[in-house]
Amino acid sequence: LYDVAESGSDTNSGDHPQDPYASITKALSVATAGDTVHVFPGEYQEIFPMTIPVGVAIKGHSIRSVNISPTSGTNTNDAFLLNGETTVSDLTIKDFYNGYAFKFASNASVTSRSPYLKNITVITKGKGVLADGKDVASGSNEASMLFHSCTFITPGVDAATFTNGVRIEWLNCFSYFANKGISAYDGTSSDGKYGDGKTRIRLSGISGTFTAGNTVTFTSTD
Repeated sequence: LYDVAESGSDTNSGDHPQDPYASITKALSVATAGDTVHVFPGEYQEIFPMTIPVGVAIKGHSIRSVNISPTSGTNTNDAFLLNGETTVSDLTIKDFYNGYAFKFASNASVTSRSPYLKNITVITKGKGVLADGKDVASGSNEASMLFHSCTFITPGVDAATFTNGVRIEWLNCFSYFANKGISAYDGTSSDGKYGDGKTRIRLSGISGTFTAGNTVTFTSTD
């Protein structure tokens, strides 16, 4: 376990609440699989992007008390780059202007569990999520992400973009003011985890039908 607090210092040991690091970036530079980075309440200005190592979790104290924004020199970059078996929960990401809040890291390896994002708010003039199967290592078991109770406030841009064979679980999530809440499309024929570039959608608890090229409004049957 590593701790991060506004009152901390990146020269501390980071392994005790009384000796925390000052930045999430520092904690991620030393964390390894199985570690959790606990972030105390505060406003954290970080150098974007932050790559989360395989098997590492970032857990904020609560969704409204932990706010993460970029430095002025990195505010057009992506926020978090995800590997397999990673978790991000209970925090808010805000004030970036071009990149995505979440993407796969380049050549990300997903072996036993997909990245898991829970209890998160994203407030941005940039974009919400890009899950692109071509970014995942070919030997991975899945190209997938799981979202649970996430809110994306992305005025005028797409909240979530899925392509090239990714699998997404989208549970109790919301988007506001977006150009598109979810944009899912086929990639090129050679890209993606399954080598065909295809994006497929499975819907449950939904009535209605659609075909390629249609825009359809669905009504829940629950």
